[in-house]
Amino acid sequence: MKKILFLVLTSILILSCEKEEYSPYVEIEETNQDTTHWQAQYNNGGTLTGSGQPNTTLSGTTWVLTKYVSSFATEYPNDTIHFIDNNTYSVNNGGDRPYTLSSIPSSTNYELTLSYFFPFGGSSYSANVGYYFVDDGEINNVEFTNIQNTTSKIRAWFIKL
Repeated sequence: MKKILFLVLTSILILSCEKEEYSPYVEIEETNQDTTHWQAQYNNGGTLTGSGQPNTTLSGTTWVLTKYVSSFATEYPNDTIHFIDNNTYSVNNGGDRPYTLSSIPSSTNYELTLSYFFPFGGSSYSANVGYYFVDDGEINNVEFTNIQNTTSKIRAWFIKL
């Protein structure tokens, strides 16, 4: 029985083979195009002017810290952070504190450092935030690292008002 089944399957396999026709490579003639003045069709010589650039200033914006996770504890503080100018912020209309927002070399992200940020315990915390985070109006699940103690990490969620 096994031999008959083997012969039937082998004969089906052999009979189902089909020869493929060979078609040789055909060379297609290329047309030469002048690519020396491609910028002429664009205004400003092909340079994009202002479009697509993110708003990277926090000055005058207000954000709410909606959630953060520290070790195994999850908190929902709803603290309001007001960025007064390009290097000063306040939390819940309290005292002014310094912050920095700087671009990261070889990256599209920015580094946001909040000095003396008391919702996280009062130390200075730094995180990499996305390129369009100000335009998007949110910072989601970003890891903030304590500058003095790099083993202390906090994941935070902010929304822009």
